Amino acid sequence: MSLVDLKDYLQKRKRVSIGDLSIHFRTSSTALEPMLEHWVRKGSVQKVAHEGCCQGTHVGCSCGGNHQEWYEWTGG
Repeated sequence: MSLVDLKDYLQKRKRVSIGDLSIHFRTSSTALEPMLEHWVRKGSVQKVAHEGCCQGTHVGCSCGGNHQEWYEWTGG
């Protein structure tokens, strides 16, 4: 996987979790983070808060308190 592969995937999906990226590219989130930060620094991607079903409370929901980082292609 290259920076261009990551860029193409983000452009196509628009918004994606680090977990989805890990599955798609078959690599760890630790390996992906520096590549994502490259695109964040260039202004093409931003990290977005995503609370999912729990809206930050983690009470009575099925997400089990797992908060994932999400990234959104901004095209900058």
